[in-house]
Amino acid sequence: MAKNTLESKAKDEEKEAEEREEQKMSDAINQVESITTNYTKNEFFKERLMEKEEEMKAKKELEDLDKLIQKEKEKERCIETFLERESRRMSRKNKEKQAEEELKEIKKEVEHQVKEIKTVFHSKMSKLKQSTERMKMEKMKQLTDMKLKITSLLIDQEIKGSITNCKQDKEENFEAYCNARFPVNWFENKHCRLKENFCGICCEKEFSVRFAEDREKCLYECRLVNGMISTGSGSDKLTGTNEVATVEIVNNP
Repeated sequence: MAKNTLESKAKDEEKEAEEREEQKMSDAINQVESITTNYTKNEFFKERLMEKEEEMKAKKELEDLDKLIQKEKEKERCIETFLERESRRMSRKNKEKQAEEELKEIKKEVEHQVKEIKTVFHSKMSKLKQSTERMKMEKMKQLTDMKLKITSLLIDQEIKGSITNCKQDKEENFEAYCNARFPVNWFENKHCRLKENFCGICCEKEFSVRFAEDREKCLYECRLVNGMISTGSGSDKLTGTNEVATVEIVNNP
């Protein structure tokens, strides 16, 4: 575009210069004709005319050269302007590229930070979930134990067993009964095996409070078999024995 503009401008200026020169030449010719007409016989004027023509020719050549120089200067300015604009464009492009690279680095760093945060968050959530599940399991176990205890209490209230189960006088029979009755709770199992506790625990397990008379009879016969009371007056049946031993149930967590 700059080149076309320069060429067009140069053509216009050249055309104007040609018109001016033509006008000058026309004026000069008219002048020369007038002089020639008046002084054709005067050689001095002929020489003078030739000198003027040479001066005009030289002046025109110098003016043409000046115009060419001016055109080149304009070209130079256009080229310099173009190069400066191109330099600014390249500088802007480089800055944009640099900014794009910086944005990529920032994005990469942010993604890395987000990934780390998500990892920490997932770890915390996993630990929280595990802790919650553990607490739920503990509470479910507690709930189950409570239900089993309540069920056991309700069942025990309806139990009417056999005195024969408690009329035992041998240690291996104590152990067999206690193992059957208390297979899990070590403390109750051990407490049950002791001779002085066996009758009370056994009769309490065989006969609930609804069958108090059967329980008293069971206690009497069991202790009698184990030599803990002697056959005497009827009062021995009730007063010559230890009271029924009670066992506190301890639920291990």
